[in-house]
Amino acid sequence: MQLTCTLAIFACLFAADAAACNLSTGTAPFAVAAVPSAEAGDALRAPALEMVSLTRGINGRASCDASGLLTMSVEWPRGTDYKLRELGFEFRVVGGEDRLSIFPKAPVTGRVDGRRSEFVFLWQDGPPAQQQPIDLVVEVRAVTPDNRRGPPAQLRIVASPES
Repeated sequence: MQLTCTLAIFACLFAADAAACNLSTGTAPFAVAAVPSAEAGDALRAPALEMVSLTRGINGRASCDASGLLTMSVEWPRGTDYKLRELGFEFRVVGGEDRLSIFPKAPVTGRVDGRRSEFVFLWQDGPPAQQQPIDLVVEVRAVTPDNRRGPPAQLRIVASPES
């Protein structure tokens, strides 16, 4: 009986570690037409960007411990032809080395709250001894379902290892 209980406890601990990185970031792919449409004109504007948080990987046993986590907020301006729920956003590194591949290649949507949308990005960062500083400039632009792109806004993301 004791052996059965001990094995059950170890199985639960292993399952908890394995499931630990099953994080729901709330970021999902955004479907766009295959062929770009005409220019967006004044229908789209550049969003306001804010880096909410950035957490680097740590040493640990859980499967997500070596993961980095970046949370960004995108605020959609008033007076446009689109509501935030109708748009996806494209994130592209335009400055610095994109060694970590933090951002997806295709447009995505995030959790929407009024005129703000929150985007959470997860990447394999490694333990602190293996990390390198992050110093990137990210360009973010709105994308419509018919594949029109608005003007970009830029945000600099800087983080040292163990931050």
